Amino acid sequence: MSKWLIFGLSLILLACSNAPDTPISDFEFLTPRPFGYLNGDEIRHKIILETRNGVQLQRGGLPKRGVVNRWLNLNTIAVNETKISGGFRYEIDLVYQAFYAPLEVKMLTIPSFDLPLAQGGNNASQTVPAWHFTLSPLRELSIRKDESGQYMRPDAAPPLLDNAGVVYGLWAAIAVTLGSAGGLAYLYGYLPGLPKRRVFKRAAKKLAGLSDAQTEEALTVFHQALNAVNGAPLFQHQLADFYQRHPAYQPVDAQLRWFFQASNQFFFSDTAPNQPETLASLRKLCAACLDKERGWR
Repeated sequence: MSKWLIFGLSLILLACSNAPDTPISDFEFLTPRPFGYLNGDEIRHKIILETRNGVQLQRGGLPKRGVVNRWLNLNTIAVNETKISGGFRYEIDLVYQAFYAPLEVKMLTIPSFDLPLAQGGNNASQTVPAWHFTLSPLRELSIRKDESGQYMRPDAAPPLLDNAGVVYGLWAAIAVTLGSAGGLAYLYGYLPGLPKRRVFKRAAKKLAGLSDAQTEEALTVFHQALNAVNGAPLFQHQLADFYQRHPAYQPVDAQLRWFFQASNQFFFSDTAPNQPETLASLRKLCAACLDKERGWR
């Protein structure tokens, strides 16, 4: 039999053989960049492991938290286990911390370790490879000194934020505040040289403090308020002239005419008006005149 025939038969037998499946269906070792680390930096690794046929990870054989060697600590190790079809999926997170202060850029190695696996009485393992990275010095090797002592290079100054928008916003807020204050001062008659806008405000305050039996005082208070706005005693037949000089009060003409009729009836008639109703109506009239005084409507 020729050697080529023997070789072909060997390949066929190998293809038809029932070689046992490996216990691991997937293994990933996820690592960060291998450079740019300084003394005290943390380094995070992640391992993804998927097993077959019910093979399980033996957690007791994993690395322990604490000191790995003289310059390396394992701060955290966390294992997340998930059941998958035929086996298990493991996600293992490790957080290392390097304590090494090199004088120049130095290559260091996080050592490899084995992940122990078991299925019944059968044992296996998966090796996690060693990982190499570089650690940089905190300062230059050649030490320089100046008059103040040891030379140290400061960190770069952070860029300044643009505060133009804040300044503009501040001025805008000040302008709005001043404008609002000026408007309120105008409405309430606090600006010097402008007509006082507190006549009916004072009258409303006095009316609020009177009882239903004090109709005479109430009518007198409102007469005094009208006289103060008019600049002289105001009578009913003078209302047309009053509206020419103070047109804001013309919309309450019907209420003002009621006031003069109620006043005439109280002071000059034998039949006095209903005192509670008169005081309530007078308060409403004073409130309407107060709105006109402030220019609200």
